[in-house]
Amino acid sequence: MFAWHGKMLVVDLSAGRVRIEEIPEETLQTWLGGRGLGVHLMKDSITLDPFDERMPLIFAVGPLCGTPAPTSSRMSVVSRSPLTGTIFDSSVGGTFPLKLKQAGFDAIMVIGKAQDPVYLDISSGRAVIKEASWLWGQGCIEVNKNLEGDGEVASIGPAGERLVKMANIMVGGANSVGRGGMGALMGAKNLKAIVVNGSKKPTVADQDLFARAYDDVMRLLRASPVVMGELGLTEYGTSALVDIVDQRRMAPTENFRKTWYSQAHLYSGPSLKKAFGFKKEGCAICPIQCKKLTTCGKPIPEYETLSHFGALNANPDAESIIRANILCNNMGLDTISAAATI
Repeated sequence: MFAWHGKMLVVDLSAGRVRIEEIPEETLQTWLGGRGLGVHLMKDSITLDPFDERMPLIFAVGPLCGTPAPTSSRMSVVSRSPLTGTIFDSSVGGTFPLKLKQAGFDAIMVIGKAQDPVYLDISSGRAVIKEASWLWGQGCIEVNKNLEGDGEVASIGPAGERLVKMANIMVGGANSVGRGGMGALMGAKNLKAIVVNGSKKPTVADQDLFARAYDDVMRLLRASPVVMGELGLTEYGTSALVDIVDQRRMAPTENFRKTWYSQAHLYSGPSLKKAFGFKKEGCAICPIQCKKLTTCGKPIPEYETLSHFGALNANPDAESIIRANILCNNMGLDTISAAATI
């Protein structure tokens, strides 16, 4: 099979067992990508309460993940949202999606509820459910430090443990499975974290055609001023959007009562870079590298976080926005929902 492995890891936490199921190629081609596959796998569970033990929590990647295709290290996390009640998916990047594919799986389906806190250790086609009471209560930053030696980590913080309906799942240090409360579903299953590792690469059907398509995409990315221009995403990350939205007077401001904030320039990309310095970081295989860290290693918030902890709350203090972002990430709390709630 090209592009996919055709395998899904099914984890039954109630039974304490894991098994591998084959995914037919026709299914993978019909329900394309991590989102399509994840939603398809939800078809028999759409009427269940989000916190029902039988509710699946699905982590799925698409056919390009694991190949050199630019921006392809993405994963969809799919379930029924405890916040909205709808079938929900959240897309996340980083290195976790790549390692999930390299572990030999196109998807993980987690069902059931562990009696005590556990984490899932996946490596090269194998998976083990491990005791995690020693991790329970820790923030996502500490969990990541404790487990990253074994692979890439997706974890929940205290918010997920307490079933907060705006809890997220943190992937690595700064990538968030945001919105929708997916972290609460992990918490309801007593699943503190998932660690993945592997080196199995998917097979590309036509290497020459793939190489030509890769060159075309890279040419377009380099030509785009928004992506790789001197004021674009590669230079400033999504904080580059602050000035664009500000100029168009589209920023939700003062609890959605206005659409323009006069102090937004204080947390724009250029202002943040001048004040804190930038180090580039990004998802695996991605040439854009739109994640930014301060010179001290603190993550620079994404545009939505900047805007909501900034304009939406009439707060011009960039340093406080950075601190709020770190606090939410460590607690496993969605920054957009948290800022809007405040």
